[in-house]
Amino acid sequence: MNDVRSLVKVNPGLLGALSKGAFSLNVFCREILVLECLAAGTSFRKLDKVVDDLKETVHLEMKREGKNEFDEFAVALWFRDTKVGYIPRQKNEVLARLMDAGKQFYASISAKEMEGNWLKLEIKVILKD
Repeated sequence: MNDVRSLVKVNPGLLGALSKGAFSLNVFCREILVLECLAAGTSFRKLDKVVDDLKETVHLEMKREGKNEFDEFAVALWFRDTKVGYIPRQKNEVLARLMDAGKQFYASISAKEMEGNWLKLEIKVILKD
């Protein structure tokens, strides 16, 4: 009886590169839209130095603030080194729990408008799955 392993031809160079982590290949990775909302708390942030850079399609980093004194499920939105706001309290618990379980998200700006001192940011929250 033939050994199944002898039927498979493997390029030793490719196998070596893959085993050393030279390539990162995830054919099952996809991005899933999970929420569309307005960012909360932007009127309380000092955004003068970044407001011009906050353009449509800019990605915002999402960080959990589990020790936030006002909301145990707080999820902050960051652009570079500036906190620009939060996921609204009424919509953050499921996201926070998924982030705590290791799921990765980011927010994409879909629209921006200044209304007085309020930066109205419409965002799309994307799950990287």
